[in-house]
Amino acid sequence: MVLRRKRKAGVKGKEEAPVKRKFADDFWNFIYSKFKFMGKLILHIFPDIPQNIKSANIRLYYEVYACFVGFLFLVSLAVSVTIITSIILFITYINELIIATVVSFVLLPAIMLVFFGQLFPKAMAASRGASMDQEVPYAVAYLTIMATGGLSPHRAFERLSGAKHVFRRISYYASRFVVVVKALGKDPITAFDDLARRSPSDMFRDLLLGYAATIRVGGDLYDYLKRKVQGLFMDLVSKMRIAGDRMATILEAYLAIIIFIMLAMDAIYLINTSIPAVSISAFSGVTLFLFSYILLPFISGAIMYIADVLQYKEPWTEIRPYIVYLGISLPLIFIFSIEMFLPFYLPKTHVIYKTFEPFVIVLSHFGEVMNIDPAFLSSIGLGLALVVPTLPAAIYEIIISREVKGLTKGITSFLRDLVEVRKTGLSPEKCIIVLSARDYGRFTKYLKDMSMRLSLGFPLSKIYALLVSKIRAWRAKVFLYILTDAIEVGGGSPETLESMAWFAEMSEHVEKEKASSMRTLMVIPYIGAITVIVSMVFLSVFMRSLALSAGTYRNALMLVMPATILNVYIMGLVTGKIANGTVSSGFKHAIILSGLTLILLFFSSIFEILTAPFVAQV
Repeated sequence: MVLRRKRKAGVKGKEEAPVKRKFADDFWNFIYSKFKFMGKLILHIFPDIPQNIKSANIRLYYEVYACFVGFLFLVSLAVSVTIITSIILFITYINELIIATVVSFVLLPAIMLVFFGQLFPKAMAASRGASMDQEVPYAVAYLTIMATGGLSPHRAFERLSGAKHVFRRISYYASRFVVVVKALGKDPITAFDDLARRSPSDMFRDLLLGYAATIRVGGDLYDYLKRKVQGLFMDLVSKMRIAGDRMATILEAYLAIIIFIMLAMDAIYLINTSIPAVSISAFSGVTLFLFSYILLPFISGAIMYIADVLQYKEPWTEIRPYIVYLGISLPLIFIFSIEMFLPFYLPKTHVIYKTFEPFVIVLSHFGEVMNIDPAFLSSIGLGLALVVPTLPAAIYEIIISREVKGLTKGITSFLRDLVEVRKTGLSPEKCIIVLSARDYGRFTKYLKDMSMRLSLGFPLSKIYALLVSKIRAWRAKVFLYILTDAIEVGGGSPETLESMAWFAEMSEHVEKEKASSMRTLMVIPYIGAITVIVSMVFLSVFMRSLALSAGTYRNALMLVMPATILNVYIMGLVTGKIANGTVSSGFKHAIILSGLTLILLFFSSIFEILTAPFVAQV
């Protein structure tokens, strides 16, 4: 009947366009209809999927997600059976690589099942919880300021729904609170309890339950929030100290693994090629390649992930240095590697070698002048291919980090001065205009802009909307947002501004504590990297004098030393992640460590002189 009415209405006017179904809808319908039997089995194996899906905010019905996990399991099973059967039928020999491939595909279906059935939703929920934990102290500070200004508890929490650009995670729950209370008609306390059950963050859950309990019994909400935010900031400081101790332990283990694997494997391989009489037949170039070019970078990546989990970090990440790195540095690294590194491994008749032969000639001439072993030239080319393209990203990251630190420091000083000037009786707007004549570093130009617009009669909310599009620092946005609402909603009383200045100073104290706890850890990767560099150059020069076949040893060295350069570069990225909490801050450390490696290779002839007495004794 409904379809007929629509058709008749279309005859009178224009014909209605047919509703186009999205591909995603058809895909999920197909998964649910064809793999429902697998979904029931998956739910029987992993009964926690419904709660994990809700906590992770994966917007799928839990049975549909279970069917999708079953679909991935069957696909991976089919791929594994096909590849293993092909290996058995068509491969007539067996080596370490083939055995590793077969074992990997045997384990693939089980890995897919466990990962998507249990680990992935839990990891998503944990990630959301960690992101919310970073927002909670500042959200509690905002609620405290609003309570000081006289705003009701429910209305103060509702206002967080409009702060998506600042409190991205918490604003989602504030929006849901508005829907539950105003659309579904539930009372606010019940809505708080419902949000607490859905929250993946223990910190946010405790806040909501305490918030609701204080309202329910008629307690002093302002006193609760003030004590809560003080406890949260103190917990942040203690967590950073604990994280520093844990990171020190992890770093020691990381360096032990890196130094042991790199030095031990490289030494064994160089001995194999230098002295065939004592060689280990099972240890080949393939084994060294798997260890040096796959296992060690994987371990470094795992350490960076662990550091990301343990460290405190802001909810917002500055992506501009990564854009420069991915858009400029990474393509240049690929191009420079083809130009400076690859020609050393190709025959002279190859088109790539002929194209970039001038660089090979220049580097070879430089090696002759510096008395550098020709086997080191490919490593020098790779080092240059990594260092030179990374320079733009490193320089840009330094500029951005200084801007963010200067901006946050300037706002903190401004808020403290604002409190003192406000106590004289001037209005908050007049205080801002008066303080615009002072110097607050990188925040000064934004403060002058605020002052000019306030003088012209612009409301503070519109001024904030203009400034937030120019300011990228997350904490600066938070403080300006709280300041705007504190003045427009609470009138900007001295008590309100005093609380806000205290929050800003505590936040700066937390950042200083973080920097001091991680600064000492930055030395450890440098020590490890320098140890690896010096040991490898010394070992390679020493073993060259003992090699029975110069050509074989040269090929071995051209496999070993580039791996050292690559892993030292990655260790620089690990250093930045540990010291400052971002991989982008590791660009400069990667350049420094790789540059030290290049310097040692340039002066490797000195090591040959130092090893001469030992060679004479041998």
